[in-house]
Amino acid sequence: MLRINKIMKERDISNAELAKIMNVTPQYISEVVNERKNISITVLAKFAKVLQVPMAALVDGYHEKEQLGHFSFNCPYCGKVIKIGKTK
Repeated sequence: MLRINKIMKERDISNAELAKIMNVTPQYISEVVNERKNISITVLAKFAKVLQVPMAALVDGYHEKEQLGHFSFNCPYCGKVIKIGKTK
């Protein structure tokens, strides 16, 4: 459901590096990445900020549509496409 690990691989960031930036343990990062730990929206926002991606990009089903001026992703529960407006 979460794409944090994929984004970390794309940016060549290890659990240890991300943990140091976020001031948490590498074990915590591992638990989140492997979805063994539930996280809040606030924590998800911190991951997005550190990885420099929109929060929606951290969830499976995310689709970026630059030409339409919005981001969207498929809800993992109902499957609907959720659009998020993009601001400058």
